[in-house]
Amino acid sequence: MAAAIPVVLGVSQAQAYDYMAVGIGTMPCKYWLSTPQLEGEGNTWILGWWTGLDSRNDNHWVGSSTDGNGIIMVVKKECQHSPNKLLMNVMADLFKKWNHPPR
Repeated sequence: MAAAIPVVLGVSQAQAYDYMAVGIGTMPCKYWLSTPQLEGEGNTWILGWWTGLDSRNDNHWVGSSTDGNGIIMVVKKECQHSPNKLLMNVMADLFKKWNHPPR
């Protein structure tokens, strides 16, 4: 069971938020992908967290070019490349990237 943590991370994670995160997203990617049960829990967390990020954003349609499974697959791919990174930080990076695509 993951603990609730205020989201102000150390220098190694280099991201700070103005809200609190709870659940599996506060754990490293390798934890999320370690068992089928945790992967299912993480998939649900990802969709909820993405929805929360979207609702706080001026553009409420970030990621609308795909569906929930598409978002999960992109997050999973990034997590496989950075297994020690927190799941929520992988998502924050992807959300920023999709919100401001290169021109």
